[in-house]
Amino acid sequence: ILCFGGTTTVTVSQTGGVEPVTGTGTFTVGAGTHSYTVTDGNGCTSTTSITVSEPTEVVASSSATAILCNGGSSTVTVSATGGTAPYTGTGTFTETAGTYTYTVTDANGCTATTTITITQPSAVVASSSATAILCNGGSSTVTVSATGGTAPYTGTGSFSATAGTYSYTVTDANGCTATTTGTITQPTQLVASSSATAILCNGGSS
Repeated sequence: ILCFGGTTTVTVSQTGGVEPVTGTGTFTVGAGTHSYTVTDGNGCTSTTSITVSEPTEVVASSSATAILCNGGSSTVTVSATGGTAPYTGTGTFTETAGTYTYTVTDANGCTATTTITITQPSAVVASSSATAILCNGGSSTVTVSATGGTAPYTGTGSFSATAGTYSYTVTDANGCTATTTGTITQPTQLVASSSATAILCNGGSS
């Protein structure tokens, strides 16, 4: 028997005795000890026993490294025990998030499958808002926050910025990053001006 749980054909034959003989022929059996009794034409009997063995069952297993950042990849390791080595279908495989099934085959063509589900964190998303600059040349408070990924985050909080375009990068606990950008405007500069008429006579007014 080449594969665990398979069958074999046992052939029972006889010599001697008186024909006709019963109990001979071929029999399909699984692993174990089997006894057969042959009877000749005079009712004489003879018993033969045979033990049929089988290899252990092929068992496939798999493990995967964690995906730390959304959209990343994992290394899946597939191994096997039992059956008859060497195996095909074992080794390491690079996969993205999802469910995968691997089939391992031993030297006798016996197979086993293993299924694994690889997960990933949600994507890190950075966002920001800025207070208005009321006077030209003033500053704004930019508030940066994040969602998704794996908390805690670095790069979040409140920052003082002047008018113009800003960019802030947030990093989660696994080193995954996201960037938020924005533009801060300001009013034009307030300019005061004055003019006066000429005083024509001493002591006059303008």
